[in-house]
Amino acid sequence: MGESTEELSERLARLEAEVARLAVLLEARKVPRPEQPPPPPPPPPRPKPPDRKVSPVVLVAAAGAAIFLAGAAFFLHLAIQQGWIGPEMRFILGLLAGGGLAFYAGRLFFRNAEAVGTCLLGAGLGTLLFTLYAGAFRSHFYAPPVGFAAAAMTTLVAGALAARVRSQAALCVALAVGLATPLLFSEGGHHEIALALYLAALLAGAITVPYATRTGAQWTLARWLGLGGVWALLALAAPGLRAPDGPGFLALLALHYALAAVWVWLPRQGQPEPAASGRLWTLATLAMTTLLWVSWRNAGLGRESFALPVLAVALANLLLVRPLRARLDSRRADLGLLVLVGIHLALAVPVALAWHWVGSVWGLAAAGLAWAAEMALARHRGEEKEARALTLSATGLSVLATLAWVFDLGSGFGFGPVLGPPFLNTRFAEGALAAAAWGLLARRGGNLGTAGFVGLEAMGNVVLTLELGRLVRFAGAGALAQEITHTLVLAASGCGQWLLSLRQADPRTARALGWAGYLWLVAASAKLILVDLDQASLPLRAVVFLGVGALFLAAAVAARRLRGAGAEG
Repeated sequence: MGESTEELSERLARLEAEVARLAVLLEARKVPRPEQPPPPPPPPPRPKPPDRKVSPVVLVAAAGAAIFLAGAAFFLHLAIQQGWIGPEMRFILGLLAGGGLAFYAGRLFFRNAEAVGTCLLGAGLGTLLFTLYAGAFRSHFYAPPVGFAAAAMTTLVAGALAARVRSQAALCVALAVGLATPLLFSEGGHHEIALALYLAALLAGAITVPYATRTGAQWTLARWLGLGGVWALLALAAPGLRAPDGPGFLALLALHYALAAVWVWLPRQGQPEPAASGRLWTLATLAMTTLLWVSWRNAGLGRESFALPVLAVALANLLLVRPLRARLDSRRADLGLLVLVGIHLALAVPVALAWHWVGSVWGLAAAGLAWAAEMALARHRGEEKEARALTLSATGLSVLATLAWVFDLGSGFGFGPVLGPPFLNTRFAEGALAAAAWGLLARRGGNLGTAGFVGLEAMGNVVLTLELGRLVRFAGAGALAQEITHTLVLAASGCGQWLLSLRQADPRTARALGWAGYLWLVAASAKLILVDLDQASLPLRAVVFLGVGALFLAAAVAARRLRGAGAEG
């Protein structure tokens, strides 16, 4: 037993020594493990989306304001009919009611009750405006210019309130009253210069509000209302301009364009991104060019010399490139400005040389804008707003180019028959460029992409059909051969698009091409039966029916091969 204990003790000692030796070896070979980086901080909680539900209080206040205005108008009308209240008392009551509502609305703004305050401010200023109008035109207490000046003062007070409480809603009410004032107090006649001066003062006053509040760059509704309302009233005034007032009105248009630049871009205002700046500036520039032309024509100035103000607008946009880079701290505005420069340069050339090129220039400009929108999305991610603005501008110009082609097709411009050989004439250039613009828009997707596809189908097929018919006629064939060519081209287009739809992997593209193919096949069949059958002789009927039937059969055979031998087309 003693020997067994000694053996166990000896073995235990050897094991302990071996364990100690192994521990030393492991400690010597131990590689220091890198420190684990601290776990990333949890993402900040996403801001809660603003509650877009309209408070019942606001709905009731808005309804009450509208009902109050209607009630005031009905009561005053009834009081006039019945002779209950004399004109002096009606005028005083209107001033007291309107002024009281506006005063209480101001107190609500200072108590952070902006929504209800806006409704009451609108009701109060509307009552004041109606009262001032009735005092001038119904009761004849004063001349209309005096009422106009009083209404303008109410606009000024509302604008001051908007600046004081930093409220976009109050500014919108002030702008609405300011824009309605010249419409209500108009006495007819030619006052285009006075109206342009008043609108310049109105917009200049509105510009002071965002500079005073340092928040107006994001007031999208007020920015659209101010710019759109001012230029809409200028558009109403320009057609009635007399020749002696032409130079003065043109100078005031230049002033309005400068004010629009300040209103849209808000230089040195403090905020880096004014809302909707690209779309607003495009609207201002196109409105400026249009009103320049109307005023230029009414002033009796030469049509060819209109290229000079067009070049001036192009130069103004070019000079804005560098300042806006500093204003926005990026090159986001470059593309839109350069496109506007290109449009006006392209417009100046046909204006100076030959007016019938304008439709082609519109098509070229529309294609350029659509291409610029595509490039804006491809090269500068995050520029969806600017790309959308360019796309909307391209859509508008595409519509104009299409209308120009339609009017030219019907000799709406008075140019008569097409001059030049097939495919080398202004009418084909108009149609082809418009179709190209619609085709670029079709690649955008969405509703605008659908509109672009429809425009491409309509313009592309019709323009190509008509021009190929002209080619047949140019070669010496008669009018009937030209009509038959139209039918065959439509049938070929329908068959080709239907076959293309069978090879598309994207179901939406396949469906669109398929329906387009069916549409043109139906159009070709209808023309064949309703038109060609009556006009053609028996041999020609045989030829055209054989040709169209052969196209249909060839398309069916090709479709069967595309779908596989076991599928029927």
